[in-house]
Amino acid sequence: MKKTSLIFMFFATLTMSGFQGIMEVTYLDVPASEIGKFAQLHKTITDMSMGEERTLQDQWVYRHWYGSGHSIVIYDLYASPEDAVKDDAFAVLGKNYEALSDDKKKEMDAVFEEWWGYFDGHTDEMRSYNPERNHAGKENVDWDIPFVFVVGSYNSTGSWTEMGDAFMDWATRPAVANGLQLGGGYTGHYKGSGYEVQFYSGYKNIMEFAESVSNLPNENPEARKKFWSLVDGGHEDQIYVHVGHIVDGKFDLAGKD
Repeated sequence: MKKTSLIFMFFATLTMSGFQGIMEVTYLDVPASEIGKFAQLHKTITDMSMGEERTLQDQWVYRHWYGSGHSIVIYDLYASPEDAVKDDAFAVLGKNYEALSDDKKKEMDAVFEEWWGYFDGHTDEMRSYNPERNHAGKENVDWDIPFVFVVGSYNSTGSWTEMGDAFMDWATRPAVANGLQLGGGYTGHYKGSGYEVQFYSGYKNIMEFAESVSNLPNENPEARKKFWSLVDGGHEDQIYVHVGHIVDGKFDLAGKD
């Protein structure tokens, strides 16, 4: 399959258990010096596009920190593929726009034009996730920080589920239970170009990430062996930093207000 870089997110979706959800992933190439500006523009547009008509359940945004790949990744989470197709952010944005005064409309026109310009040449895909089965995380984590988010992307010679479960048993669950990893899991390819299986993990900061990867778990060597036996070809690793996510219908930039 064609390779693209990907970053998955840490969800507040731990509370949305018991179903196979869909995430729509959008990749942008924003110049590094303009990522802060993009984040502010994205907050304004996202807040303006929220409403009861939306089927969007959550959104998380990350910026590139290390490795090859896109500089911004946006994850939109839905309960089903049908909800992903049905969702119309621009219709709600237009409705809310019409309620503005003429002066505010002019301001929003300028914001939208600048924000939308960053989507030139963007790519996207859909991935499936199951937060109950394919995720492990610590309790009572404060996600409103610029935490480190790491993604490993792989193709498989066999069952995606067996490969994902083997990695969870070897690395993710032990590292979450006994180490510095805040949470982690895996997603599967659903539509578009991308790797078949992707593993994600989160850490409070770069130092804790470095310490965690220097002490990889050894509790389950059979699971580690099984995982690597299912890897097809090379793989890709990316390190990202959390930019912000939706909280109570508003886009909350990472960090204390």
